[in-house]
Amino acid sequence: EFQTLFSGGKITGHHTKRQTKDGRLLDVQLSAAAYRDKDGQPVGSIVVLRDVTQQRRAEEALRHSEERYRTLLEQIKEGYYEINLDGQLTFCNNSLGEVLGYARSDLLTQRIDDLMDAYNAANLRQLAQQVFATGQPATAQDCEIITKTGERKSIEISALAMRNEQGQPIGYRGLARDITERKRIQAELQQAKDAAETANRAKSVFLANMSHELRTPLNAILGYSEMLQEDSLAQGYTAAAADLQKIQAAGRHLLDLINNILDLSKIEAGKMDLYLEKFNLPMMIEEVQTTIQPLAAKNKNTLVVTCPPDIGTMVADVTKLRQILFNLLSNACKFTSNGTVKLALSRQRSDNTDWVLFYVTDTGIGLNTDQMNDLFKEFTQADSSTTRKYGGTGLGLAISRHFCQMMSGDIQVESLPGQGTTFTVRLPADVAQRKIQAASLVGSPPPAAPAGTVLVIDDDATVRDLLAHALTKEGFRVETAADGEQGLQLAQQIRPDVITLDVLIPGKDGWAILAALKADPDLAAIPVIMLSITDDKQMGFSLGAADYLTKPIDRNQLVAALNRYTRGKTGKNHVLVVEDDPATRAVISQTLQKEGWLITSVENGVAALATLNVKLPDLILLDLMMPEMDGFQLVAELRKNATWSRIPVIVMTALTLTEAEIKQLNGQVERILQKSVSGHAQLLREVRDLVTIYTQTPPPPKP
Repeated sequence: EFQTLFSGGKITGHHTKRQTKDGRLLDVQLSAAAYRDKDGQPVGSIVVLRDVTQQRRAEEALRHSEERYRTLLEQIKEGYYEINLDGQLTFCNNSLGEVLGYARSDLLTQRIDDLMDAYNAANLRQLAQQVFATGQPATAQDCEIITKTGERKSIEISALAMRNEQGQPIGYRGLARDITERKRIQAELQQAKDAAETANRAKSVFLANMSHELRTPLNAILGYSEMLQEDSLAQGYTAAAADLQKIQAAGRHLLDLINNILDLSKIEAGKMDLYLEKFNLPMMIEEVQTTIQPLAAKNKNTLVVTCPPDIGTMVADVTKLRQILFNLLSNACKFTSNGTVKLALSRQRSDNTDWVLFYVTDTGIGLNTDQMNDLFKEFTQADSSTTRKYGGTGLGLAISRHFCQMMSGDIQVESLPGQGTTFTVRLPADVAQRKIQAASLVGSPPPAAPAGTVLVIDDDATVRDLLAHALTKEGFRVETAADGEQGLQLAQQIRPDVITLDVLIPGKDGWAILAALKADPDLAAIPVIMLSITDDKQMGFSLGAADYLTKPIDRNQLVAALNRYTRGKTGKNHVLVVEDDPATRAVISQTLQKEGWLITSVENGVAALATLNVKLPDLILLDLMMPEMDGFQLVAELRKNATWSRIPVIVMTALTLTEAEIKQLNGQVERILQKSVSGHAQLLREVRDLVTIYTQTPPPPKP
């Protein structure tokens, strides 16, 4: 080293090892320059030694770290890449080459524009700009890359900015994951999902068609057997009447079986919906008692009903609750002879909820423990001997439990063989509120708060119920008052956002109530919507379908429905029957003719419109499923004509109507007539729109 130094050179940054006095070995960086005399001869040197032990160790550690890093990158299955600002691949691992079908050395000569089309290359550059701007890693999915063989693969690319010591971006790096197989599986799953939904829709259509096809001939069986039974009794043919009664009983049994199977199919398919409404419990129980009384008398049983008159109201699906009680009480009557069947109600409060309990008790054959364990299974009865002796399908209790659970309740049973059975149905007094509480307990977000509070003041209970029903569906909290004094008290207590007020109220009329509201400083700012319904309120509500009956048509139900819409008219009432099935058309026509109605019958909607141009009926009985023009289309045509739209329409259907179809038929009570020159103004829609406006607009300041 010194020979080099003295020969005219110099030493800069030379690394060597030096041992200290205490024996430690140091890494030393040596720099030296020759020291010469005046004749230029070397006489010595100037030497600078710098201890770089720590630096060399750090550099060695960094080199090992980089080696480990590179080794790790080679081991991972995902492709690793580094791309500079010019879009050139500057580094990648073998996995990226394997994905793309390139050797790594060949891949490093590629640009991103060579590996993907212009659209995907632009997306990747946009991803890079995103990570440069935010400093955060980002991921792009569904990026397509082109392999060496021209195959397109779906790649999920992550990106992270690379920067120099000054913090300026010099490129980006990240992982490229081949998701081609995952995308293929996702596509197959989507196809399977679509196929399942298609099959489910096909099943729903099949069930609807099966319902129609099965119930339509049953309508003729039940209708003709009832008519022939009446004629046989009138003419003294008691033996024939007994046989006809058996035919009718068999038809009723078949109808119950069809209804239960359809209900069970809807439950299993998740298509069974709840239609929650507020109803009076004593009134509902009275209806149940009237229906069950003949069944109890058939086996010489005594029916005892205990319903406290002050038990109040309930918010639930009244149709399903009625069916639950029918199932339990009919079973009790069937399995009890010369005994007692009891129905009792009570209220209790637990779990921060008001509950209504229904107890159905009989003194019949009873059940043992094994029989009770299988009691709520589909198509299961106590044992084979029970089925042979008493009949049935074993579906009623299973469906009843499903209905209870849908309404956040349940059924329990207690029984002893030979001593009778007690079924206890426990349901929330307000099913909707209970479902909200249950959702909050499991951490689900609560439903949106009501849009506002509306106070409905009207002396007509029908108007109150319909307005409350319609506005509740729109998300409003609704309180009702039957007279002006009660309305004023409620207004002071709840301070509603909007008040709807009938003009014609007995005692203090609507205008007097309005004056009292505006005279109260605390209530004056509340918007008031004055309602004026036509004298024929029922006609106003029947601008959609007035009612609908389920086939097979029950004679008493049909006659009662007709009487509701023709009561008070002088002379014979004219009914237009629109039904494509000749047997059903004949049965209905003969039944109504016996009741004194004038009948015109046609086979489809087109023929019905032609008949309406000749003579207007007092009421229309309409089948839904017909060729050429179905019932829905006919209802729509009726509403287009100012004269025809006043005719009440009672729908006859073998279908199980969806909520959307029911809304389509009855207009969801959105069509109420207003006393005005223009005639058919859609008052309820106006009310709803006004309420929405008022509840979304801050009230004016108080005077």
